[in-house]
Order: sequence, then structure tokens, then C-alpha cells
Amino acid sequence: MISKTGNELPIGFAMELASDLDAMDAFAEMNENDQQVWIDGARRMNTRDEMRNYVHSIMDHKNNNHK
Repeated sequence: MISKTGNELPIGFAMELASDLDAMDAFAEMNENDQQVWIDGARRMNTRDEMRNYVHSIMDHKNNNHK
């Protein structure tokens, strides 16, 4: 999976996004800079559980920014 910035997504990040369609939609709606910040953060995740929690936090972040 490739982001708007043309960077390939880390495989674990892409897999978790695919399993959380709301998070995937939120990620797709982000501008290129915000996507890159999340991609860089995903590269720092060390376990599947960390990645899953990280991807789920995309929705928390989105919900907090739209209040």
C-alpha cells in the first residue's frame, strides 16, 4: 500500500488499517504531512499489539480534533 506521499506503508500498519476500515478512511482523508507523521510513528511500533493500538488511536485523534 502506498500513501499520498508516495511512501510505502509499513506492512503491519497496512494490515491493521485494512482490519479497521474507520481508521483507514480517517488516514485516507489526511493530508500528506499528517499521513507521513502517522507512517513515521508506525515505524516505531515493535509489536502487533502496539501497532493495533496505534492504528485504533487514529480514530481517537480524529474524534478529538473534530470536537
